Amino acid sequence: MTTLEAVCSKVLERITPGEEERERVLSLAQDIMGRLRALLAEEGVWGEVRLEGSLAKDTWLSGEADVDIFVRFKPDVPRRFLRTRFLELAREATEGLKQVERFAEHPYLECYADGIRVNIVPCYAVRPGEWLSATDRTPYHTEYVKSRLDERLKGEVRLLKKFMKGIGTYGAELRVGGFSGYLCEVLAIHYGGFVEVLRAASRWRRGIVLDPAGHYAGQEREATELFRHHLIVIDPVDPGRNAAASVSLEKMALFVLAAREFLRAPSETFFFPEEPGPTSQEKLRAGIRSRGTSILAIHVRFSDMVPDILWGQLWRTTRALSNMLKNEGFRVLRATAWSDEISNCVLMFELETAHLPPVEKHVGPPVWLEEHVERFLRKNAGKPDLVCGPFIEGDRLYVLKRRRWADAAELLRERLKNGGEDAGVARLLAKHIAEGFTLLLDEEVVRLSEGLKGFEEFLADFLLGRPRWLARRS
Repeated sequence: MTTLEAVCSKVLERITPGEEERERVLSLAQDIMGRLRALLAEEGVWGEVRLEGSLAKDTWLSGEADVDIFVRFKPDVPRRFLRTRFLELAREATEGLKQVERFAEHPYLECYADGIRVNIVPCYAVRPGEWLSATDRTPYHTEYVKSRLDERLKGEVRLLKKFMKGIGTYGAELRVGGFSGYLCEVLAIHYGGFVEVLRAASRWRRGIVLDPAGHYAGQEREATELFRHHLIVIDPVDPGRNAAASVSLEKMALFVLAAREFLRAPSETFFFPEEPGPTSQEKLRAGIRSRGTSILAIHVRFSDMVPDILWGQLWRTTRALSNMLKNEGFRVLRATAWSDEISNCVLMFELETAHLPPVEKHVGPPVWLEEHVERFLRKNAGKPDLVCGPFIEGDRLYVLKRRRWADAAELLRERLKNGGEDAGVARLLAKHIAEGFTLLLDEEVVRLSEGLKGFEEFLADFLLGRPRWLARRS
């Protein structure tokens, strides 16, 4: 047995659920589904209660079971019923469990029982292509996958999912921007196995089109024009949908790199990355001091935002503030965001320096371009920010001007004091920023780890800046 085969075999043994675990999870699912059916019958409303997701397809991972229960309603059932009475029935069917109302295209209920997450989701029983909501495809996804998986392929899917989780590319939610469970299943089916997916992915290029069901056979250019995405995987049950639409370019590239690295040097670390040990605050401060860069963090408290909306606001705001800093002459080396998804979020920027010289040099036109020279002279004549010039170097005009902002922290404080919408801060987040925010610089950032659970690990990973599975080259 090769090292590659040995690693895959050992991992598969660890992640495949045993009989006792299967019985426990399926018993929970059947119990809730039975209660739902009884409640719908009492209500006099037809609804097909179905088990969906990885549990229905038998591609779930040991210790990571999610129970996805879908209820398919006839198309004439109003959405108002799904938003109101259905949720009440779902709550009644899961009485005694911890319950959280979530919202995708329409509300659904998330519950927890002995560490197992249970999602109860409404959808419509419609024919393919006649979708009334995004969740209407799910039963067709389940049937497609089940019809193509044998016992070997189920294991291959498990390996791919665990690999994706280990390297940080699993999850279609906005926080991750990665590969959904269904996409992992489609890829394993399309290529025929876990290692085959990695070998193919190691050769992927931006703009690749995969069409497992052959919807666009001979017309791949049409798919490229339709979806305009860096990774296009045509949904086998819906030719109008890119099943990889959630995958960011960064996570696609990360998967390609990890695939190459694993094939080069197979290791269980890709599936089970080493957990970072406890990091002292002094060690974090020393790490920041030794970098020679500037780290700025904006801590904001929020309320009443579901995760996908929150992360959409965070990523949009991070991009906008990065561009604002760049436009004022600061070199942004990295920018990212963190949140506990409950009430705290942090926007983080690493700058080459947070303090620029008060004066900067502006380049003008060559003296031969008379109209441009005249415009440059008029623009700079008598301006209060003019320090020196215009003067000539070579054949060009130059001036020295005083910067509007030489301190990045002062710039951010000023632009954010009223919420920052004029600086590009996303609207919902701007409301909370206007209520108050904390700006921290360099070693001050470490203070956030005292009260924000999970931030210390995030900061340690940010300072490391390298995936834990990526081996150092000797």
